[in-house]
Amino acid sequence: MPYIKADIRREKLSEGEPALSAGELNYQIFRYVKHAKSFLESDIIVIEGFVKQFLGEKPNYQRYNDMTGALIRCAKEIERRLPLPNSHYYPRELKEIMESYDKQIAIYEDLKINENGDVE
Repeated sequence: MPYIKADIRREKLSEGEPALSAGELNYQIFRYVKHAKSFLESDIIVIEGFVKQFLGEKPNYQRYNDMTGALIRCAKEIERRLPLPNSHYYPRELKEIMESYDKQIAIYEDLKINENGDVE
């Protein structure tokens, strides 16, 4: 679990400013879930918004990879540290958010194969 120093950056992430790294995305999502009162569909919409902001307008391989890793690690940390009512829903939902990008990532990968050639 990444720890963001208690400074202005942490405050900005808490206010919804886009994460600039996988660590910041993980922090932002974990913090949000930690403070959620109960599991609501609107929570997933907020988390999806964090992911979309992180990926930006033109995601690349590194962003997709970082997003995937952040969601997996965050889900594991939720399971480990947050025995909250309904918190068991979040790991499953984070995995589903990650998997919702599978088609988009495959399209990106195919584009790059066409541009640069496949692995030999």
